[in-house]
Formats: sequence, C-alpha cells, structure tokens
Amino acid sequence: MARKTDPNRKTELALAAFAALRERGVVGTTMSEVAAALGMKRPALYYYFRDLGELFDAVLTAVLADQSAFVFAQLNADDHPIDALATWMRSTLAFYEADPQLIGLLLQFWAVGRPDAAQDVLDRARDQIEPVRQFAVSLLYEAVREGHVRPCEPETMLDLCVAVVDGCLVERISRGMDPRPTLELFIAHVLMPLKSPTR
Repeated sequence: MARKTDPNRKTELALAAFAALRERGVVGTTMSEVAAALGMKRPALYYYFRDLGELFDAVLTAVLADQSAFVFAQLNADDHPIDALATWMRSTLAFYEADPQLIGLLLQFWAVGRPDAAQDVLDRARDQIEPVRQFAVSLLYEAVREGHVRPCEPETMLDLCVAVVDGCLVERISRGMDPRPTLELFIAHVLMPLKSPTR
C-alpha cells in the first residue's frame, strides 16, 4: 500500500522546486537536477512526485489557490455586484502583474511536464474556478431580479469578463503591453452601465 504524503510538505516542495526552476530554466531540467537544486536525494523527491508532470500539477494547484486567496482578500461583501465583478477582474490581473513572468513560466513548465495532457490541465483549472463562477452568476441573477443590475444574461456577462481578463493576460505575455487601460475601458463602458441608476 502506498504511503500517504503530507500535503503541506508536498506543496512546500513543489513551490521550492518551482523557484529553483525559475533560476535554472524549465526546459531540459530533469528530476535529478530538481532534487539537487533542492538539496535532496532523488528518491526523496520521487517519494512526493513521480515525475515533472506531478510536480507541475502541484505547482499549478498552489498558484491557483494563491490567486483565489489574493482575489477574495480584495472583495468586500457590501459591494454592489458590478463593483465586486470589477474588483475581481482588477485583482486577478494584479495577481499576475505582481509576478509578470509567472504565466510564462507556468506555460513552459506545462509544456515540459504535461505535454500530452492539455485537456486534463485545462479541466483541472476550470474545476477549481467553476464554483466561484457559479456563485458570481447567482449573485448577478439575484441583483437583476432585485433591480440593482440592468437586465442582462449573467452567465454570458461573466464569461465575457473572464474572456477579457484572460485576453489581457495573454496580451501581457505575447506583446508585453500594459493590459490595464484595456481592462479599465471594458469596466467603464460595459460593466458600469449595468448598474441600475435607481438603486
């Protein structure tokens, strides 16, 4: 029977390994080199991770959890739903702006560690985000019913917000542009007009 690993230790090791990979580069790095960079023997690293793919999975999970914690810390329960959605968009962007190389490194690590599992990685990321999305959709539906938000299709609007944030992040990587003016334009001309003037 396989031994259970300590999840906290596993996350700690994954993030330490990711930090080491930032220094030495992801492409061409082996598990033996990761173990050496962490100052541990290769079997000890294999105790926690079978391969670079499992290591990538642990890093991705930790990054998404950090992102969620960062974003939720910016939200205020008393905010108007449209203001909360704008805060979510801004804080998601800010999380990655604080570490501009993070997404590029994750993509490189993905290509090296999980090259044949694109759909699995996307599904895992979506599954982690979906409960938050559904909660936001329910808040928007309620706000529309109560007249705080002009009539709109909440699911479509939320998907549009996600697409705009994702597009801003891609533009930041691919063209090196500052995505904040694009995001602020969207918030000012698409989101804010949805606030009901009578409430």
